[in-house]
Amino acid sequence: MRNRSRAVVLGVLLIFAVTPARAQVTMAPLNTFGTSGWLAPGSSAFNTTGGTERGLAYSATSNHLYLVSRAGGTNVRILDSATGADLGGLATTGISGGTFAVNAAATSGDGAIYVGNLTANNNTSAFILYKWANEAAAPVAAVNTTTLATGARVGDDLAAIGSGSNTLVAAGYSGVVGFAVLDPTAGTATNVGTVTGAVSGDYRIGITLRDSTHLFGSQGSGGIRNTSFSLSGTGNVDSTFVPSSVNQRLLAYAVVGGTPLLAVENSSTTAGDILASTVYLYDVTNPASPVLITSGKNATGTLTAANGNGELAWDITGPNTANLYALNANQGIEAFTVSVGSVPEPTSFALAGMSGLGLVVRRLRRRPA
Repeated sequence: MRNRSRAVVLGVLLIFAVTPARAQVTMAPLNTFGTSGWLAPGSSAFNTTGGTERGLAYSATSNHLYLVSRAGGTNVRILDSATGADLGGLATTGISGGTFAVNAAATSGDGAIYVGNLTANNNTSAFILYKWANEAAAPVAAVNTTTLATGARVGDDLAAIGSGSNTLVAAGYSGVVGFAVLDPTAGTATNVGTVTGAVSGDYRIGITLRDSTHLFGSQGSGGIRNTSFSLSGTGNVDSTFVPSSVNQRLLAYAVVGGTPLLAVENSSTTAGDILASTVYLYDVTNPASPVLITSGKNATGTLTAANGNGELAWDITGPNTANLYALNANQGIEAFTVSVGSVPEPTSFALAGMSGLGLVVRRLRRRPA
C-alpha cells in the first residue's frame, strides 16, 4: 500500500512538473478611447448603424487607425488610436467600381495602407486593391484582377503581412473554395483555390495571416480553419477549431510578449444578442488547439443588429503589451489594452514538485506498512 501511494504521488507531481507554463494574459478597456473603450455609432458621420463601416486597420508608422466608411461617399478616415477622434480622411479621387468601391482594410510594416473594393463576382467586376504609400499620398490600384476563382465574391475581408516588396495581402472568397494572396509590389494575384479540407466560403468573413505560408480563416459555421498555403495556388486545412459560437468569426493574429494570440470577435446578426461584439483572446501556441484565455466587451446598451462583418486590428505597444481594436459593423469600435505577464518557469515548478515529493516520501516512510 505504501509503495502504491508513493507511485501515485510521484506521478501527480511529475505531471505537474512537466506541464508547460502558460503566460498570464489580461484584457481591459482602453479607457481613453471613446467612452470607456467604446467609440459608439454616431460619434461621427463616418461611424454609423447603416452597415457602411466594415474595414479597420492600424499602422505603427503613423500610430493611426484607418476606418473605411461608405457613409455619404467613399471614405477612408484617419482616427487617433488613443482617443478615436476623427483626424480627417485619405484622398479617394479615382476610386470606383465593384459592388462597394471600398470595404476592408489592411496595413504593411512600411506604413502603406491598403483598401480593397468588394466584388460580388470577380470575373465580371474586377477586384481592386488600392494602396496609399502614406497618409499624404494619392491612392493607386496596386492590384486589379478579374482572374481569380470563377464566380468568387471577393473583398469581405483583408489581411496583410510583411513590408515593402515582401508585403503579402490575403482576401477570402465567398461562393467558392479558397482565398486570394496578392503581391501589391508586383501587382499580381494568386488564386489559392485548391485547399484540401476546406469548403465554399471558409475564408469569407475572417482572415488573418500568421506568416507568409499560414493563416486562419472563418465564415462562422465551419469553424476557424488553421491553413497552410503555397503561392503555387494550393493549400491545406491543417486543423479546425470550432469555438463556442458560430458567430465568433472576425479574426486578427499577433504575437505579444512571445505569446501567439488570436483575437476573435462575435459578429452576431441577431438583434439583442448579448454576446454580439464580445471579443475573445485565444492562446494559439498550438494552432491546432487554441486555448481561450479571456474575453471582454465594452459596447453597452441595446445595440443595432450587426451585419456579420467587421475587422480587428492589433497595435503592439511594448515588449509585453498591445492595444486591440475591434470593429463590428453597426456596433462601433471597441478598444482594449492587452498585457502578457510572466509565470514561473516549468523548471521552478519541477523543483517545487521534487521538494514536495521528498516531503511526502519522508512522511510515507514513517507510516507503518
